[in-house]
Amino acid sequence: MNTTQDDYVREKTRRIVGHAALRRASRIIQTWQAEEQEKTRIAKHILLITLLLAASGGICFYLFR
Repeated sequence: MNTTQDDYVREKTRRIVGHAALRRASRIIQTWQAEEQEKTRIAKHILLITLLLAASGGICFYLFR
């Protein structure tokens, strides 16, 4: 009887620890994805600003040459 209880406790403990590990991994992945999305957003803004500055420079060069 004791072995059966030990097996039951071991199995339940493994499940609880496994679920906790999966939740932690999920949070880590979600944080990583949010950081990557933020980096993508920043890169798009930098690209837009660069294009606007290049266009402005081109227009100024064309007008004042």
